[in-house]
Amino acid sequence: MQATSIDELFAESHSLPTVPKVVRDLIEVLSNDNATLSQVARKIDVDQVLTAKMLRLANSPYYGVRKKISTMEEAIRMLGLSSIRTLVISSNLTGTFKKIPNVDLPKFWRHSLRVASVARYLAGKTRSADPNLAFTVGSMHAIGHLIMSIVMPARMAPLNASCPIDAMGRLGAEEQVFGYHFGDVSAKLASRWNFSDEFITALAGFAQPMRVEPVDPLSAILHLAVWRVALDREGPATAEALDAWPSDVGEAVGLSRQTLGEMPAPAELAAELEVMLA
Repeated sequence: MQATSIDELFAESHSLPTVPKVVRDLIEVLSNDNATLSQVARKIDVDQVLTAKMLRLANSPYYGVRKKISTMEEAIRMLGLSSIRTLVISSNLTGTFKKIPNVDLPKFWRHSLRVASVARYLAGKTRSADPNLAFTVGSMHAIGHLIMSIVMPARMAPLNASCPIDAMGRLGAEEQVFGYHFGDVSAKLASRWNFSDEFITALAGFAQPMRVEPVDPLSAILHLAVWRVALDREGPATAEALDAWPSDVGEAVGLSRQTLGEMPAPAELAAELEVMLA
């Protein structure tokens, strides 16, 4: 059977999602260094479901607030603009896709949020990439998997069964079968959604970040995040397992094996975001 090309995946554009307006508006507002809390709050308030999730998170035991948070402005003041940005984007991405053939969506989004959280952590350990951008790119890195599952469910089903999305070697398996992988499809979707060139480059390059010189830092950080999350699926993150880490990629962005070893587990880093999946 002839492989479906990336362009053919997007041919049935009416069946594919569009970027949520609140996400686009929020990215635009937060790109302005002079944005005020009230401006951000107004953008979120238009989405009642999102507002309810933000307030539930702000009042969760995780933050241990003594006084009930009842408005978005209070929530933003308490959580901070950086946290609000990542939470809003993550929440809306999870709501953009409904039922997908042969995909356990809660499990898929947990995986994506763990990759995003690890990417943010690693970016914070180097000056080469913005942690907030790393989180956002990480949360969207595998969204191409959903596009592929929507358009060609019969061909994706056996691959999902033999090599799940969070397994080591998944990207290579897809490239062998289709000639491209979900990162390429994610980059194509980001381009259709008019995301930045930096965003698109990271999605297109994270699978093989050393193929291009100079190395794109965001691609390298995302590569390490995907590898670290997959490592947890393979088994305990023992010292022996970490010895096999992608050292060339880490060294390209100034990250060491020790940094990976000292990092909290991906599930721990993403724990506060579980409320977004409820």
